Amino acid sequence: MDKVIEKRKRPLWQWLLLGAAGVGLGWSVQAMLADASIRTYRVNESQLVVSEVLRGAFDDVTPIRGTIQPFSSVYLDAVNGGVVEEVLAEEGSFVEAGQALLQLSNNDLQLQVANNDTQTTEQINNLANISNSMDTTRLMTERAIIDTEYNIIVLKRQKERMERLINSDMISKEEYDAIADELLYRQKIHANLLERQELEERIREERMAQIEGQMVKLQDNLGLSLRTFEDLLVRAPVAGQLTSLPVEIGENKSRGQRLGQIDAVDQYKIVAQVDEYYVTRVALGQSARFILAGEAFNAKVMKVYPEITNGTFEIDLSFEGEAPSRIRRGQTLQLDLTLGNPVESLLLPLGGFIQDTGGNWVFVLNEAGEFATRREIVTGRRNSRYVEVREGLQVGDRVITSSYSNMAEMERIQLAPQ
Repeated sequence: MDKVIEKRKRPLWQWLLLGAAGVGLGWSVQAMLADASIRTYRVNESQLVVSEVLRGAFDDVTPIRGTIQPFSSVYLDAVNGGVVEEVLAEEGSFVEAGQALLQLSNNDLQLQVANNDTQTTEQINNLANISNSMDTTRLMTERAIIDTEYNIIVLKRQKERMERLINSDMISKEEYDAIADELLYRQKIHANLLERQELEERIREERMAQIEGQMVKLQDNLGLSLRTFEDLLVRAPVAGQLTSLPVEIGENKSRGQRLGQIDAVDQYKIVAQVDEYYVTRVALGQSARFILAGEAFNAKVMKVYPEITNGTFEIDLSFEGEAPSRIRRGQTLQLDLTLGNPVESLLLPLGGFIQDTGGNWVFVLNEAGEFATRREIVTGRRNSRYVEVREGLQVGDRVITSSYSNMAEMERIQLAPQ
């Protein structure tokens, strides 16, 4: 006879234990599923840079790189084209104003100047002949007036004598009338000559004024032709250093082509490029500081250029006080440009993350340092070492400050031990 085996009942405490285990397993599964839904990037801790948020004085400066440039430069351009015939000064040498630097030759220009010279000289001679002819006419008219006046005087005397003789019946009336008519005729001629002289003088004055104006123009044209020819000898317009003279003997230079550059050597400036991030914060009069040969020097912003090129804009700075000795054009300087006064702030060390996030969010480590989660923040000013934190972080927070290039789309960073 088969034995009936009774099913043993579990004690109550075993059922409670199994229920608790089931609940725990459910929570674990739920947590695993939740973790799986978070985009996580696993990385070795040694590949990251972790920085701590601190409180301190924020130095509102930014590093800039500048180059020494002359305060003013004069560019040498070819007034007229020609072939380089002779180089009379060396590049880099110091030159005086008016010093010959370069000789060009231009056969076509020489022929043109010669033809202009010949034509201008002929025109000047023609005008001179016209002027001489007018002078001759004036002299002839004056001579005719003098002759007429002399004849009138003689005829008046003859008429007076004949008046006495005719009263004594010593001459006939016909003889007297002949003298009187001759006198009247000469007087009319004299009046006509005076009118002609007045007209000729008026015409002569107008014509001479025209001739003088034409002569001045012709002389100017002649001088211009000569200067055009003389411009083939290139001279230094100012004293300074001939920093550029890129020419070779036999080389053909076109009209207006750059021949060289002369820099003023008595005063220099600093030309620097600044990141466009600071375009609204850089202003005239701001100070900068740099170290050269172990000595500190100061400069100030004297011009801000509005154009932004390749993410930077340009500023000019002048030296404050005594400028460094023995500086040279093109020499580079590292400067700290002061944008404002130091302010007590939350500070986060700069790193590659700033280019990836723009300072709008960061990965913050948990207390154990096992993982980091994404957190939105608000940043302010930057300098060469720190970015100012205005919201989202507090003193002691540890932040990944290296580049986020491989994890910018992640929500959590899981740190693997070294």
